[in-house]
Amino acid sequence: MTIKYISFDLDDTFWDVMPTIYKAEEITTNWIKENYFGASKLMGTDSIIEIRNKLVNEDSSLKFQISKLRKKIFYETSLLAGYSTEESAEMSKRAFEIFIEARNDVVFFEGALEALERLNKQYSLGVITNGNADLEKIGIAHLFDHCFSSADTKAHKPDPRAFEALIDASGLKPEEICHVGDHPINDVKGSYDCGMKPIWYRNPGAEWPLDELKVPEFENWDNFESVLGNAY
Repeated sequence: MTIKYISFDLDDTFWDVMPTIYKAEEITTNWIKENYFGASKLMGTDSIIEIRNKLVNEDSSLKFQISKLRKKIFYETSLLAGYSTEESAEMSKRAFEIFIEARNDVVFFEGALEALERLNKQYSLGVITNGNADLEKIGIAHLFDHCFSSADTKAHKPDPRAFEALIDASGLKPEEICHVGDHPINDVKGSYDCGMKPIWYRNPGAEWPLDELKVPEFENWDNFESVLGNAY
């Protein structure tokens, strides 16, 4: 059956996410240190882990709402450091704005953006992500018809609900949709189990762990379209 729609993972599929996150956290921590020094002394300590666990235990939906969870962690950290509720609310708001701006300052893998721009002319495109990257801030929202995060679906890939949201929105059969991602379980097996046609983006040094499942793969975005054409 002809592929009519391609859905993508974002982090570690279009860009290397951890250097971006580390940089965003460093920029944010430096701002907190300059403006809320007491709170900065708690950053990177066990107190942050305890705050996170407490918040998730009180509201399990925060597991899927990572932006909201981060804001609440900032707020609770500020309170714990002795700042007022008003000061903590302002700190949380501003710290998250700084973090999310830097978190979306991504560096695309070579050829990825150019491939997206070509694919946009031939297919409907969508996103299924467990993360909180912002397509508008990154500047690629215009290339996609749909974007579903874990906050939207209240599910993390490989939970079928993450994929079914996009399948339903597309109005297509699952086998008419190709899903592309770097994670063998979350992206490849998750989409395969929902009837979609997966392609694995193989990060340098990554090894395929699923002997029972063989799928098309690629390492260079310049080669993606030929792999797609030969596979499906």
